[in-house]
Amino acid sequence: MSLKLPQLASSNNTALRILRIPTPSTSLTMGTSMLRLVTVAAVVMILTGTAQAQPSPNELALIEAAKDADTVAVRQLLAASADVNGRYGDGTTALHWASHRDSTQLVLLLLEAGAAVNALDDHGTTPLALACLNGSLSVVRTLLEHGADPNLARTSGETPLMTAARVGNVDVVRHLLEAGADPNATETTLGQTALMLATAENHTPVVRVLLEVGGSVSARSTNRFTPLLFAAQQGNIDAARLLLAAGADVNESAPEGIGGNTNARTRFVADTDAAALLVAIDSEHREMALFLLDRGADPNHAGAGRTALHAAVQRHMPDVAAALLSRGADPNPRLERRLPFVSRRISQDNGLTPSNIGATPFFLASSFGDMESMRILIGAGADPLLRTNDGTTALMVAAGADYVDGADKYGRRWFGDNLPLRESALRTITYLLDLGLDLNATNDYDQTTLHAAVYLGGTTLVPFLVERGADINVVNARGQTPWMIAAQGEYRSGSFYTQKETGEILRQLGADTTLGKDLGKNFKRLLANREPKP
Repeated sequence: MSLKLPQLASSNNTALRILRIPTPSTSLTMGTSMLRLVTVAAVVMILTGTAQAQPSPNELALIEAAKDADTVAVRQLLAASADVNGRYGDGTTALHWASHRDSTQLVLLLLEAGAAVNALDDHGTTPLALACLNGSLSVVRTLLEHGADPNLARTSGETPLMTAARVGNVDVVRHLLEAGADPNATETTLGQTALMLATAENHTPVVRVLLEVGGSVSARSTNRFTPLLFAAQQGNIDAARLLLAAGADVNESAPEGIGGNTNARTRFVADTDAAALLVAIDSEHREMALFLLDRGADPNHAGAGRTALHAAVQRHMPDVAAALLSRGADPNPRLERRLPFVSRRISQDNGLTPSNIGATPFFLASSFGDMESMRILIGAGADPLLRTNDGTTALMVAAGADYVDGADKYGRRWFGDNLPLRESALRTITYLLDLGLDLNATNDYDQTTLHAAVYLGGTTLVPFLVERGADINVVNARGQTPWMIAAQGEYRSGSFYTQKETGEILRQLGADTTLGKDLGKNFKRLLANREPKP
């Protein structure tokens, strides 16, 4: 029995059921683009006859039936001469919906009725692309057998093969390649290939298949990332092993910067000259870093103004630091730029902020209170006396010269209790003093270790330093003694800090409260200016 099409003139017919408005949850989604279905306005125009070139009711009914995977209704509508290639307002056809619904039977029925196998919606999406997004091997095979173009890309340049590689269905990938899909095509947004997408999404079986057919290991994205750099970023050792076996250079880097990490988890990595080793360390993939070293990665590689050893210390990877040193890494390289992440925890307000440009890995470990890394570095020949370009010592940063209240020393989390940092600082300072660092050394701002300790505060660190011989009345470049910083307070990283308890301890220990330049009025005025106006 054939399906009788509803009469639109009747108020109690089923036209509105067939032309019901899909909710956003029923929309086809592909990447960030949505295959938008018919809108309320479009339906109103259809019902009132005011739209031009709108699909006929039976065409819309056919698409709706396909959307519901209703094979019986589709057969009846086709028998009633519904146009198999009718489109919604966004360009989607019944075949798009049948592919999206993974209905091989319905796809075949529509194709045999003359459906355009390479129909494009408004985003350039084909039924084949939707089948690849679903990882539907049966639908993909059927579409390819009926002439679907495996290289027909969306408007973004993403081909069906890229979609399948991103999804990770290796059988679909194989069928596309057998049908002539180009393994080295690049999408237009980020210039990525199917091999890059498979690697970034950790689909190692797909990586293997793409390499077997000549997927390029040297191709670079717009941001200069190679497949190996994606593998390093994701910590995918199996993929890295395959890529290296296929000829990837273990020391290749992204000299023009990086970014655009597809749909994989985004991690911060060096912004210039990032080799796989540095990317792996910055992405906190310890095992990947060790694997790359075993495969010949340069232990002295430098990128973004720092070495892999700097990065290993920053990420608290003492075992990686030890591995780098055992393979010949220089224990005393200098930072050429500020470290990533540190800008939010370093004061820019008081004019006395120490720079870490020129810092060695040992200097950084001292700043972090990382005793394990400090000992490893000393054992490998690190010089604890080396200063940064502005003369700041490891002892100063260990005491808190670069400290901002509320941030841990790695600049990665926030907390309210500074006691763990103070206890760590005391242990680190004791170790550094035993190594011979000068407690009363000054940097270019005439800051000393005692000035630094005031920023960290507490009741034990300052008395310890004074007992060990710290000059309690030393004046910095702004005319401040340690007591003045504690008692009067100052701005650091946008906040006003005082250490009244520490100031009282200094006074009791003999601090001369008449020395230095009184900045209290200036700070009070600044504080008043920052308060909201009534």
